[in-house]
Amino acid sequence: MDPIFSNGWYISMIIGAGMALGMGFVIFLFWPEKIAPNYFTFLRPRYRFNRTTGKVYVLRPRRYGGNVILDWDRVKAHTSWCAPREMTPDQVDDKFARQRRQETAGGYFGMRGLVLYWSPLDPSDPERKGEDVLWVGPKLAGEGLWQYIRTFMEEGIDKVPAPTEYEWLRKGFHTPSQHLEETEMSASRVLDRIGGRGENSTQTKITFLMTFLWAPLHSLAERLCTWPTFPEEWNSDCGQKRREDGIGPEEPLRWTPSPESIAGQQRKSAHV
Repeated sequence: MDPIFSNGWYISMIIGAGMALGMGFVIFLFWPEKIAPNYFTFLRPRYRFNRTTGKVYVLRPRRYGGNVILDWDRVKAHTSWCAPREMTPDQVDDKFARQRRQETAGGYFGMRGLVLYWSPLDPSDPERKGEDVLWVGPKLAGEGLWQYIRTFMEEGIDKVPAPTEYEWLRKGFHTPSQHLEETEMSASRVLDRIGGRGENSTQTKITFLMTFLWAPLHSLAERLCTWPTFPEEWNSDCGQKRREDGIGPEEPLRWTPSPESIAGQQRKSAHV
């Protein structure tokens, strides 16, 4: 009868243990910056701008500041903010290093976006209580997105331009192909249609080749994340209750207001 283990079984055990330790070390090495921000966390932060209460309600992972309620009247907008280049401690007093830091802000592609900033309640407070910052919307949204938000909060929903057929974001899980079409290649597709470049321009093909390998990983990351929901005690909705169960609210043009919401809107109109 053959033995259960071969004579070199202990060598296999050592190799297996070494591989397991190596894999564990790789996970440990990449966990803080590569894994934790993308897996087993909130699918995305959520911001709710409520012009009735004058508040901004924020849901985000604890590692990025956690949930918070902010006052709209204290906000300052930076419409073309970009992250400065990192500096080493010995470069802080180097004026040339500081100049290079500004010139290469946002990386070599100069990616910029809308940042909303709340300054400390007391400028002399060493703990800087009340200070907060939010990166809002996609990169390069900038001034247009800020004016959209500002108009809604200060002038009302009737003053906000109606969204186009391209201005929506899937709130459910993406398949790899949906992620490619709706997230990675959507801007290029729009330019193809508007600019008459054809259905598959060179730019669209380049975008596809640069992103298709990551689409399955993006879909996996979504399914390992959770959808953040606003606490009921915040009472942060704007009169129309949104569905909060499952992955998230429906996409635009697929959501039907409840009879209670319609009745509430009619009562408000009757008192105006």
